[in-house]
Amino acid sequence: MLRLTLLTWCSAALGFSPTGTETFAVFGNAHTRVLIKQWSPKPIPVSSGSVLLPASEENWQRYVAAMILLNDPSVGSIASAGLSNREGESGISVIVTKFTGAEHQLLMPLWQPKAPASTTFRKLAEWHHERLSDKLLSGAHIARPEDRAAWAEALHLP
Repeated sequence: MLRLTLLTWCSAALGFSPTGTETFAVFGNAHTRVLIKQWSPKPIPVSSGSVLLPASEENWQRYVAAMILLNDPSVGSIASAGLSNREGESGISVIVTKFTGAEHQLLMPLWQPKAPASTTFRKLAEWHHERLSDKLLSGAHIARPEDRAAWAEALHLP
């Protein structure tokens, strides 16, 4: 029943496209595992050489890292739905997050193609402050340098 509910939500969320806004939601470990399956790369059939497109290689690395992080039961995610890229297309980006008693540690973003990372991080920080202000939102543990730079840009950090 829980899986059916989640699949129904995911189907609805994938078709969800609020005008000009981003909506955020927090998911636990099991729901995050289901949610990130869309980032599982699909190799292209070739007789020899690389079977992944360059963008797929990065997605593969992020997906594998996210699945490893999810071996910790305190890891879940914060998902962002809404206006996701420069062309105005909507989608869902998922940021794998470790939830501790006092802190939400951002670890590994799984972005939609061309998603504006710093804008999403800035809106996430605003949303988190409004909704979950009793918890510290930290980007200190973000795995990839380009994502750490986007986090710093979003918060105007040096």
